[in-house]
Amino acid sequence: MEFYRNKRKTVNLILICTGILLILVVLFLYSIGLFTNILSTKLAAISGVFGIILAIVIINKLISLKDTSPQIILSNEGIIAKVTAVSKAAGLIYWKDIIDISLEKVGGDTLVTLTVDKPEHYIPAIKKKLSAMVVNGIEDANGHLPINLTASELHLDAQELHNVITSFKKELDSQKQTMV
Repeated sequence: MEFYRNKRKTVNLILICTGILLILVVLFLYSIGLFTNILSTKLAAISGVFGIILAIVIINKLISLKDTSPQIILSNEGIIAKVTAVSKAAGLIYWKDIIDISLEKVGGDTLVTLTVDKPEHYIPAIKKKLSAMVVNGIEDANGHLPINLTASELHLDAQELHNVITSFKKELDSQKQTMV
């Protein structure tokens, strides 16, 4: 089962980010004294840094619009996801290692969180692709690896994605039990 990018959602996300970037640019111009001749270095630094980060995000999203490959693939072996940096870096997440699938509200987005056992299998692959700073302390208190998936750019919402993943896993588990 494959889930693809919803280009309309991605374009909406780009437009929202562009609007925020414009506000940051105006804030930066105000803070350097363009309108009032009063310089505010802290505000200039903060708005400038966030503006640069947001510009990079917008450029990456524009480039990603050309990607027509599936963003999430559910197979008999596991899940391959490219919707978050950690999920993309983890590669194939085996069903046998997924011990819980839950919904989690983070900021303005609802994420599907896969709680993965055996983090020692996934963390080296994640460290190769992401900064060690991102990976340090990624394990939860029980020693499991939480991997978040977002549906913000897919054709379905987080609740539907959660239901599909959960039912797919249950179906695979029931097939394995009937084979035994």
